Amino acid sequence: IGRDLLAGLIAAIAAIPDGMASAVLAGVNPVFGLYNLMVGTPVAALFSSSVYMAVINTSAMALVVNSALAGYTDVDQQTSALVVLTILVGAFQLLLGVLKLGYLTRFISNSVMTGFLTGIAVIIILGQLGDFTGYSAEGNNKVAQTIDLLMNLDQIDLYTLAAGMLTLVLIVVLDRTRLSPVSMLIGLLAATLLVNGLDWESVVLVGDTAEIPNSFPIPTLPDLSLIPEMIVPAVAIGIIGLIQASGVSQGFPNPDGKTPDASGDFRGQGLGNIAAGIFSGLPIGGSLSGTALVVKAGAQSRWANVFTGIFVALGVLLFAGLIEMLPMTALAAILIYAGYQTIKPQKIRAVWNTNTLSRVVMSVTFILTLFLPVQQAVFVGVALQVILYVY
Repeated sequence: IGRDLLAGLIAAIAAIPDGMASAVLAGVNPVFGLYNLMVGTPVAALFSSSVYMAVINTSAMALVVNSALAGYTDVDQQTSALVVLTILVGAFQLLLGVLKLGYLTRFISNSVMTGFLTGIAVIIILGQLGDFTGYSAEGNNKVAQTIDLLMNLDQIDLYTLAAGMLTLVLIVVLDRTRLSPVSMLIGLLAATLLVNGLDWESVVLVGDTAEIPNSFPIPTLPDLSLIPEMIVPAVAIGIIGLIQASGVSQGFPNPDGKTPDASGDFRGQGLGNIAAGIFSGLPIGGSLSGTALVVKAGAQSRWANVFTGIFVALGVLLFAGLIEMLPMTALAAILIYAGYQTIKPQKIRAVWNTNTLSRVVMSVTFILTLFLPVQQAVFVGVALQVILYVY
């Protein structure tokens, strides 16, 4: 149990800044990226077939949440929509698990998934350039906004850029050392000390955008009238989470040496998301990097991920005031680095060298992901997958 406690603590230290950054990516209060870890992660850990799988925030899922909640400007309405969305994601995943449809993950095309995940990574990077530079770009999509930023470099806030660059450099350097598990936390703290110590008022802080309560989340009943408009993005998010989790379970066998049952992982993620939704949390899914960290930290059982949620809860209770002092540009730096890590040149080359059809499918999926709303790109990718399998 001692090694599980240590692994849970290390995972929580890494998950807290990542969770807040995911919430920023989703366009909601940063604390919602911690509520799901406090509740959903332990529930998923207890009920998933995979012993080690860390069910936490993922950038791809957060990006679809952003698109789904884009029309909600009122904070209360946005929170109500998030509750319904996360619960629906969980219900969809639980249904697939109960129906034992985990075998469907065997038919996932590398070309479709590589194109989609690479496109998601590029969108994540481009989407954070505004917070990273302090310039609010205009445009219909992230590509257009990036072009607008490049044409207005003279309007960048240098203090914001400096704090963001400090965070990014520290993460990149420390990620190559033994301090890798806490590299994001060190980068965040360094930027926070710099901005608040030198009183750089032009740098936007988390507290300027949202209030972080130092208390446990309160259960919330879903607004049933929002279900119809949340079904499509919920299915899209559910598919992304299940696909990402299938890669995790294949890469990390259980202690008995057996590969986890995919349907069991579906059920665990579904129950975790239902629990997270009731407490206003973001949707969560199996994370390859999070699972690798837990295993590397010495996890012996599923209790390591349960302890992760407990330590995150303690962090929110004890350090809510510090969270409000974090610079938004530092969270943007974390997301930029996460997006960079998502790009896998080796997989791209493997698909490119397979055949002409694989190259075309990967390229089309990548381009559509850049320019279409993310949930639409997911369904286009699924349609391509079906056509390829039939072919």
